[in-house]
Amino acid sequence: MATPGSCTKTTDVWALPEDEQGIGQRISEALPRSGWLCSHPGPKGLHQVHLHSSLGEALRCGGRQAFLLLPDAARAPEDVLVDRAVAPRADFGHSAVVQFLCSRLLRDGEGEVLEAGRLAVRWFEQKVGPESHQVLTKETNLAWRALRLATRPAIVESAQGRRISGMRIGPAAHDLVASRRMLLTRGGVQRLHLAAAPSTDQMRDSL
Repeated sequence: MATPGSCTKTTDVWALPEDEQGIGQRISEALPRSGWLCSHPGPKGLHQVHLHSSLGEALRCGGRQAFLLLPDAARAPEDVLVDRAVAPRADFGHSAVVQFLCSRLLRDGEGEVLEAGRLAVRWFEQKVGPESHQVLTKETNLAWRALRLATRPAIVESAQGRRISGMRIGPAAHDLVASRRMLLTRGGVQRLHLAAAPSTDQMRDSL
């Protein structure tokens, strides 16, 4: 649930590493002057944080999640080491951070289960001001359009047959789940399975 007064956008995504590469490439094409912050487990300051030129590099460095600074070209925090391949930082700080969280493969009593990651962002309009709010809204829309271009709609059903939409799945993840009849989860105990593929018109409407 969104925090009152916040501008929040989040989409659950099932993706394998090759899908993550495609998502990161599409987002970098849409927002070419921003890099990705790696994220390490443990207390702040335990590991050096870097600003990488690609999502894949940030994930390999840090682990399961990475962060994109908005607006595009915002400078990195002072304690961040900037990769030489990243475009020079601008003279303004970031107002929002887009989180990319990886999917992960779990095992339970029902076999293999693919847990969704997500793309998420939040900021407060009153805090950033109307001009920055407009910029963040535009750039968030660009990032989510990039996500849609790199993935497909994930139409899933619960064990009770209730159909749920609004999520995304990468091509490689879709092939794996479909071929193994693998269950999906958005976290917690609920298990989902892929429903029938959407029509071409439905996929076009989702872009």
